[in-house]
Amino acid sequence: MSAAPSVSERLIDCVAGINADTIPASVRKRAEDLLIDIAGLCVAARDTEYVKALVASVDGGGKCTALGHGGGFSAEDAAMINGTAGHGEDFDDTFEGGPVHSSTVIVPAVFAACERFGRDGKSALLGMTVGIEAMCRLSMVIPKAIHKSGFHPTAVIGAMGATLAVAKTLELNRQQTIDALGIAGSMASGIIEYLAEGAWTKRLHAGWAARIGIHACRIAQHGFLGPRTVFEGTHGFFYTFARNANGDFDIVTRDFGKEIGRAHV
Repeated sequence: MSAAPSVSERLIDCVAGINADTIPASVRKRAEDLLIDIAGLCVAARDTEYVKALVASVDGGGKCTALGHGGGFSAEDAAMINGTAGHGEDFDDTFEGGPVHSSTVIVPAVFAACERFGRDGKSALLGMTVGIEAMCRLSMVIPKAIHKSGFHPTAVIGAMGATLAVAKTLELNRQQTIDALGIAGSMASGIIEYLAEGAWTKRLHAGWAARIGIHACRIAQHGFLGPRTVFEGTHGFFYTFARNANGDFDIVTRDFGKEIGRAHV
């Protein structure tokens, strides 16, 4: 095994140095705006047929909120419902460089993690900012290639961004976060065949990615191992979803946190 740090290890080390007290006020304000935006979109979509179907498909009784719906849900189910609703009508923000819809994945994942595990606003801010930045940066490793290969970038890259966001929110240690990202790489999914007939699966992709973020972290917390070379490996994330493992991996970590918020529009 190579002694050189992997892409995920370098990313995790960058994220480790970010704390809530040093996040600029402008970024804090942007995070608040995105939280309000996604919450509003979830409520606006609460009575759509696709959200009703998703809510009906899961068991209630958990500690977490699906916005616009009564009763509680598991953290994973709440993240999935909110992510799907937030993306459902296509009014969520977009980073065109990937392209990816980041906040509709990251906000529901972090929101559910905070509810389930009693994390505060600072933890939520940290999770949102690092998750959104990581997701946008990952989308630029080989721009547009994931979509051209038949996968929805928001779905597959979102799984990785959500996992990093939840790991930061829950303060997973370095090894747990490495494992969580490795696990999420095997969970990530989302084909773009919805383009053929306008099926509902595009809407689900954001919610599914948010769900993965929570589940991958919970598995990793209990010692389940994932590959540390999940991004750049011979059979890793970009080889699988972009058909190319020779992208610009430096863009994932270069000045991470120093330009936080600038990459997201």
